[in-house]
Amino acid sequence: MRYLSFLLLTLLVGCATTPAPPPAGTAPWQERLERLSTLQSWQAQGKLALRNGAAAESANLLWRQQDGRSELQLSGPLGVAATQILAEGERLEVRRGEELRILDISTPQAVELSTGWDLPLKALPYWMLGIPQPGAEATDLAFENERLTTLSQDGWQVSFDAYGQFGGYTLPTRLRVSRGETSARLFVRDWQPGSEP
Repeated sequence: MRYLSFLLLTLLVGCATTPAPPPAGTAPWQERLERLSTLQSWQAQGKLALRNGAAAESANLLWRQQDGRSELQLSGPLGVAATQILAEGERLEVRRGEELRILDISTPQAVELSTGWDLPLKALPYWMLGIPQPGAEATDLAFENERLTTLSQDGWQVSFDAYGQFGGYTLPTRLRVSRGETSARLFVRDWQPGSEP
């Protein structure tokens, strides 16, 4: 679970470059993008599987998002090795039992140097909604039924494998994120759009 915690920590850290333009001439996609971009509060429950080379871990996931604040709770079977992660601004807190670790994530390299993992945690809340991270160039966008199916952003390949209807929103239920030997799979079984932590 320690491996999973640090791998997930680095998922929350990303970098910003130029804005990601929506595909030209697709008014329904632009409307969808605008609507999802305003969804600032949500909760998702499911599973997370992480792999880096030969190392792999999985955990149950509860993710609460409120504006720019991400709160993740990870646990193994029967709540074993529960970990809580809180990311807000440039501050990242990781709590495992009585142990509390605080990181300054002002640069993507800060978490990588301290944990050894490189994952885009700042981009992930947007990808969870099925949209590109604002302020970062997105390429290789592909669509089906006005829903994003793939994108590349900051060297990461993101695949949106399935969507479901939740509270009037069509949201991803399965997504894959990968770059090099690092990959993450998220399986969301319950979405609560508009939920406040």
